[in-house]
Amino acid sequence: MSRHIGVVFGASSPFEADLIDELYRAADDVGYRLALGMHSATRSRARAVDDLVTQGCAVVIVVGAEYGDQFDVQVPIVIVGERLPNLNAVTIGTDEWRGAHLAVQYLIDLGHSAIAHIEGGEHPCAAERLRGYLGAMTAAGYRDECRTLVGDYTEEAGALAAERMLAEGNLPTAVFLANDRMAVGFIDVMRNNGIRIPDDMSIVGYDDGPHAVLGHVNLTTIRQDVAGLAGATIEAVASLVGDSDRAANTGGFGFYGSIALEPELMVRGTTSPPAGWDPDAPTTAPPVRWGLLADTCDDHLVRELGTPGRVSGAIEVVASASTAVAWEIADRLGIMASYGLYEDLIDDPEIDAIFVALPGDLGETWVHKAREAGKIVGVPQE
Repeated sequence: MSRHIGVVFGASSPFEADLIDELYRAADDVGYRLALGMHSATRSRARAVDDLVTQGCAVVIVVGAEYGDQFDVQVPIVIVGERLPNLNAVTIGTDEWRGAHLAVQYLIDLGHSAIAHIEGGEHPCAAERLRGYLGAMTAAGYRDECRTLVGDYTEEAGALAAERMLAEGNLPTAVFLANDRMAVGFIDVMRNNGIRIPDDMSIVGYDDGPHAVLGHVNLTTIRQDVAGLAGATIEAVASLVGDSDRAANTGGFGFYGSIALEPELMVRGTTSPPAGWDPDAPTTAPPVRWGLLADTCDDHLVRELGTPGRVSGAIEVVASASTAVAWEIADRLGIMASYGLYEDLIDDPEIDAIFVALPGDLGETWVHKAREAGKIVGVPQE
């Protein structure tokens, strides 16, 4: 029965359907047989996982697990999507922060500054796509231009976001949506209300699914390597069932998971420079550069750092009580720099602001020291 592998997925997502097709292809190449289990509004992922384990599957692949999911089973789990710290599982995913950053930076390079983002709500990877949007905007000096609306990865959510934006007025010149399905619904409403895409408004989606390449859409979007995700997932399965010499990484830090694939920007017909843009116009003021003081990094802190208004930019460096802890937190947050001492961050002349996530009196002490050093200071909400 070790050749039987379970896959839990949602039937309403075109991206997940494409992934299932590629998983079949990759599994056939090495002799695995897939058994599918669907989750829905009335059937949880945990129930689907339990059923597949009962059927004798040696490993279960869960596509798009979410915060709060718990899988109390005695077989290994492989997550395709966002790494969830509460689940001890191999995770295969795309570097979501990088993908969102590519999308927004492309719009900035075209000359846009009024760029809005339609979020994916609590859906998988939405928080990282939001964080990439906020980071790119702030790095370009446009943090005051950040504007977000809530969505849920469906065409209906995109349409509702467009209707709300039209009702509010003061339309942005560009919009980055957290997936292609929302982008399709958004574009339909905007075009029906006389907004020309891309002349009046540029649109970028995410996933590069079947919707993106339809002739009437021709969507600029971020491509996920679906075949690559499927191949890496089956390789992880092979390591877990002993069919590979490569050991499976089932723990530790790494916010993007054990394997993170690179996204790719696909430029098509829904983006162009804003009307009247002058490439020779003076640039904006330099952005505020943020550092983090923390000795732990739980889900609450990760979400807080991605909430608009809490930090006016991407965290660029972290300092902790020890170098090892700083490395772990930096790895989880997807940033490249860390310090082993609080003082090193306080004394860094290139850091303008510090988010102090230390407990109790320790936190108050370092808030005071940061302010004495002339830094802007942020702290977690109670």
